[in-house]
Amino acid sequence: MSAGELRHLNFLFVPSVKKNFFYNNLLLLSNLLFPIVSFAYASRILGPAGIGKVQFVITFATYFVVIAQFGIPVYGMREVARARGDKKQLDKLFSELLLINIFSSLLLTAVYGGVILSLPWFHESLNYYLFGGLLVLSGFSVLDWFYMGMEQFRFLSLRSIVIKTVALVVLFLFVRTAEDLMVYFLIAIFSIIINNLWNLLHLRGQVSIRFLHLQLKKHYGPLLILFASSLTISVYTLGDTLLLGFLTNDKAVGLYTAAKKLTIIVIPLITSLGTVLIPRLTKSIDVRDTRETGVRMEQSFSFICLFGIPVVVGLMVFAPEIIRVFTGTRFMGAVLTLQLMAPVIFLVGLGHLFGMQLLIPGGFEKKYLLATLLGMGVSLSLNLLLIRLFQDKGAAVTLLITEGVVSFTAYFFVVKKMALRVHWPVAGKALAASLLFIPIALLVRSISLPVLPDLFVAILFSATLYLITQFYIFKDPMLKAIVSAVPRWRGSV
Repeated sequence: MSAGELRHLNFLFVPSVKKNFFYNNLLLLSNLLFPIVSFAYASRILGPAGIGKVQFVITFATYFVVIAQFGIPVYGMREVARARGDKKQLDKLFSELLLINIFSSLLLTAVYGGVILSLPWFHESLNYYLFGGLLVLSGFSVLDWFYMGMEQFRFLSLRSIVIKTVALVVLFLFVRTAEDLMVYFLIAIFSIIINNLWNLLHLRGQVSIRFLHLQLKKHYGPLLILFASSLTISVYTLGDTLLLGFLTNDKAVGLYTAAKKLTIIVIPLITSLGTVLIPRLTKSIDVRDTRETGVRMEQSFSFICLFGIPVVVGLMVFAPEIIRVFTGTRFMGAVLTLQLMAPVIFLVGLGHLFGMQLLIPGGFEKKYLLATLLGMGVSLSLNLLLIRLFQDKGAAVTLLITEGVVSFTAYFFVVKKMALRVHWPVAGKALAASLLFIPIALLVRSISLPVLPDLFVAILFSATLYLITQFYIFKDPMLKAIVSAVPRWRGSV
């Protein structure tokens, strides 16, 4: 699609799209800022070992939650988007999926309890794992898929801001020394649980839950495929932390957690446009509108390149300053880990585009499953080898290679099955503009400012130069569309 066509679309002026985009980014901004502030505070108090211990327990419990969700988040969002115009059908669909999720959550809670009680390895920190079981038990109430399918991004964003604000205040009040590790852990656990309970309470008046004349079996086929995809994805998105914990120590997990948090925390912002476009992509694919599908794909790809690539380069170039500012000097061992992991941001953005936005709405769940199976195989084999040799650095390299395999396998299927292609030169231009960060970093470091002003000045100059280059030299159509949309947004969101 040409730059002229992209500008002609004016997709950001569509009222429902711009409101969803605004509130989704408000949600993502809260998910970005609050964890950065809380992690920066907690990491200085608890250190790498304390952070690593808490992260391992939460990751272990989350793995069971992912299994209990049985592929419902992806499937549910797609089906809700299709059924939201029919209240009767929506009630029936939601009741069926909720009931399946309740049964699976109860089953996985029993399995989780059996594992932690029967294996001595967990007994040293048994209290932590018992509280972690509450996440598994309440897993059925993770209902963001319903609200996203209904395009209720305003509720999701405001709910997130309120809960995270309260959690941050409690963190500052009650976590003061390294002895407060359990308090920090409980704050993390209960902020998630309260978030889920709020999801349930907000359902009143929107959907009626019924328990008669339900058809659960018809969902099992597509759910099994999506569940397999979710499970394989979790092997390389959660399994790296688990293998680090089992094969190394809490400090290595803490260093890896610091690098991974600073990496993945940005990813939802990069995929934000694609997230709000999924319901519309689903509709356009359903009616076989290939032009509309191609247009939406190009929009999402341009957005990923415009913002994802400079974030990757920025993390790699300014990694020492970022680690010192956000986690403290005790985490300087995570600098190389962060630099190795940074390109994952762009690769995950591509994987989200080709998989979640195109293959799954297009009914090619099996192809996406194949891509994630390849990724799982690569992840397991490389992690078992590289973690033993290089600990957190080995896990970072493995994650990078794995996400590359998944993303480009999914792209292969998009080209083959859907006859869609992306305009790759957009990525090349974003990379060229981002390389300007390197001389800026060298210049700012030569001035020898304190680390916080140093990082602030470097980011400010880098972002300004990047946007100027993209706007005036490369004339990026996505950036021009956003800039021209800003005046029309005022007073309308």
